[in-house]
Amino acid sequence: MNSTLKGLSPLFSIFLVVALVIGGAIWIESVRAGQARQEGYQIIRPPHEVHALAIQEDTLWAGGQDGVVGIRLGTGEVFTTLACDQSLDFTRALLVTPDGTLWIGHIDGLSQYTPTGCRTLTQSDGLPDSRVNALYLDRSGRLWVGTWGGAAVLTGNGWEVLTKADGLADDMVNVIYQDHLGGMWFGSAVSPRGGLTWCWQGQCRIYNTDSGLIHNQISAIMEDGNQNIWVGAGFFDRGGANRLVFQQTEWIIEQSLSRRDGLAGEKVRSIYEDQQHNIWFGSEYDGLARYDGRQFRILTTADGLADQEVKVILQDPAGNLWLGGRDGLTWIKPDALYLLEKDSR
Repeated sequence: MNSTLKGLSPLFSIFLVVALVIGGAIWIESVRAGQARQEGYQIIRPPHEVHALAIQEDTLWAGGQDGVVGIRLGTGEVFTTLACDQSLDFTRALLVTPDGTLWIGHIDGLSQYTPTGCRTLTQSDGLPDSRVNALYLDRSGRLWVGTWGGAAVLTGNGWEVLTKADGLADDMVNVIYQDHLGGMWFGSAVSPRGGLTWCWQGQCRIYNTDSGLIHNQISAIMEDGNQNIWVGAGFFDRGGANRLVFQQTEWIIEQSLSRRDGLAGEKVRSIYEDQQHNIWFGSEYDGLARYDGRQFRILTTADGLADQEVKVILQDPAGNLWLGGRDGLTWIKPDALYLLEKDSR
């Protein structure tokens, strides 16, 4: 026995050996994680909780529980924290419009940030509710806002509001999207109700589990380059993704995906199509799934992610992939993405 252990009690010696083994395993895992990041995965903290991302010139804006910070694209430097007339805590949506305005949706309203200042709009300004969940700019340049009390679109005459009474699945609107036909999609996350609404040519249709949707709590909507609509949904350990195709005059649910089909986890928090047309599915608890049209590849914290939850995904013009989640921002650089492409061939 090592002379260092000879004078120790048998119980303490066993405890010390176990501690050394566990410590060694942790050290090995930390080295592996460090190697993964050196190969193109970088974690940025703070910010910690990241719910929304937007790119404005050379700045990546990241919003979440603690407000909005600016990060330099190319270096990852956090260089500013935004301030406004209202607190920006619990930011849930970010949008940069062509006029250079950064719109910030948060629990206390909709803030309009420009180089000349920042002001916040609330229910008293015409929004259906001051708590904002989603922002979207349609092809006509109109700003859509999803709130706890419905959806609103900014027109020349002010805000026009859509609620459940107008055909939405629920007044809680968490996601807004426009498809190639010009139809507007609204996702609601109020499990077990919720659901998906498609409004086109003055009519709205609701999709839910009764019509084949994998779950009623909607967290993501996206149209891919092949004009498929992808929907992410779930609650705790249930959910997945649906793919819808347009046939004649309506969208049909054609495919359902779950963990058994290759997703990282059952609940899908985010969906994104990258520049190479891979589709990424962020999960609630189980990491990230990359789908190249043939097979899935799962990435977790062991590969260099900041956290197992991926709430938002965005790729910048240089090809860097940015992931926001429960504990930090993950920056996956183009070389690492290229290796994933190469490995999947």
